[in-house]
Amino acid sequence: MLKSVIIALLASSAACVPIEQVHLALGKSPGVLAVEWVVQGKAFGAPEVWWGKSEHNLDKTAVGDAREFSVDPGRVWYTFTGEMTGLEADRVYFYKVGDTVNGFSSVFNVTNKRTRSPVDPYRYMIMGDMGTRCAFSLCQACSQSSNVCDVTTCATNRTDVGLISETANADFFLHVGDFAYDLSSNNGTLGDQFFKNIEQLAAYAPYMVNHGNHEDNEENIAHFMERFRLMPSNAYPTEYHTKNGATTNSMYFSYDHGLVHFISMSTEFWVGVTDLRTTLATFEEWVRADLKKANENRANVPWIVMSGHRSIYCSCDVESDCDLGAVWIREFMEPILFEYGVDLFINGHEHDYERTWPTYKRKSDQSNVNPKATIYIVTGAAGSREMHDPFTKEQPSWSAFRSNSFGYSRMYVHNATHIHWQQVQT
Repeated sequence: MLKSVIIALLASSAACVPIEQVHLALGKSPGVLAVEWVVQGKAFGAPEVWWGKSEHNLDKTAVGDAREFSVDPGRVWYTFTGEMTGLEADRVYFYKVGDTVNGFSSVFNVTNKRTRSPVDPYRYMIMGDMGTRCAFSLCQACSQSSNVCDVTTCATNRTDVGLISETANADFFLHVGDFAYDLSSNNGTLGDQFFKNIEQLAAYAPYMVNHGNHEDNEENIAHFMERFRLMPSNAYPTEYHTKNGATTNSMYFSYDHGLVHFISMSTEFWVGVTDLRTTLATFEEWVRADLKKANENRANVPWIVMSGHRSIYCSCDVESDCDLGAVWIREFMEPILFEYGVDLFINGHEHDYERTWPTYKRKSDQSNVNPKATIYIVTGAAGSREMHDPFTKEQPSWSAFRSNSFGYSRMYVHNATHIHWQQVQT
C-alpha cells in the first residue's frame, strides 16, 4: 500500500521528461502482452508497467528493462520494454508505463485475446508503407504538409474512418514494412513523431511488423530493431547486431493468433542486408522448420499467413520491383510456399493494392474456392511522401484485382475454411 502511495505521488508531480511513443505487441504466450515506450534523455528510474482490470485499480506491476540508443548524432535516448502477464482472454485491461523519476504515461486500455466465432470473426488490420506525413490511411486529418498527425490532429476530422476507426475492434495491426520515411531522418526525430502519431493505434492494440527496405541502412535498421525489440521473436540467431549493438532479432519470427499461424520475414536478404550472423541461409533453415511445425498443428491452427515487404508477384510499373526483384525472391520463396501450403503471402513495397488468384509459377485457375496455391496480396498504399506506383501495363491473368488508391486491408478470419479480405479505400 505504501509503495502505491509513493508512486502515485511521484507520478502526479511534474515529469522531468515525457513518457512517449507507447506501443504494444503480442507476447510469446496468450496471457502476455509486451509494451515499449521511449524517454528522451538519461534521467530515469526503474522502468515499470502497471496494469489492472480497472483504470482506478492498477494492482499488478512488472519491472521492465532499458536500452540506450546512441546512433543519432548529438543525442541519446532510451527505449523501455515490459510485459503484462497472467492476462485472461476476452478481458479489457488498463495500463500505464513509466518510471519513478519521470512519472507515468496516461492510462491506456487493451483487450486481450478476444474469443471469436464465425459470426464475429478475428479482425486484422494490415497496411504497408506508411509515412510520418502523408499517412492518409491513418485518419482524414493527416496531410502532405505536416509530420504531425497524432491523436489531437486526428480528432479535428472524422474519427469513424481510417485506421483510427478500427482500434476498438482490431485484434492487431500488421505493418508490413517501411515506417516514417525514414525512422532515422532529422536525427531520428522523424521516427519519434511517427511513433507519436501511431500511439493512438498501437497503445490500444498490438502493432506487429515486418522489416522493410526503408529500414535497410545502418542507422534505419538500428532504429527498427530497437523500436520494435518487443516483438515475440523466436528467430535463431536470437540476436541481431546493429550499429547500436545486439538486440532482439526481428528479421524473422512467427506467432499464433486465433486460427492463424503468422510468419514475419524480411525480404531484404535478397539485396544483401545482413549482420553476417542472420543470413538468407539461417532464414531458410528456420522457416522450413517453422512451417513444418505449423503444418503439424493445422488441426488447431488451420491457416498459415506469411508477410514480407517486397513483392513476390506484382504488376505495377516499377520494373525493377516486379520484373526483376520479385523474380529473385520468387525463385527462392515460391517453391517453399507451395511445398508447405502457405495460404497467403502479404507485402507492401509497391504503393498500390493488388491481389492475385491462387498462383504458382505464374499460372492460376482463377478460383479462390479450395485454392491450390498461395494467394499474393500487395497492400502498400497506406500513404507516404512517395505517393503511388501506377498501373499502365496490361493486367496479367494471375492478377485478380488491382487499385491505385490510398488504403489499408482488413483480414477477417471466420473459421477453418473461410477468410474474408477487404481493401478499404481512404
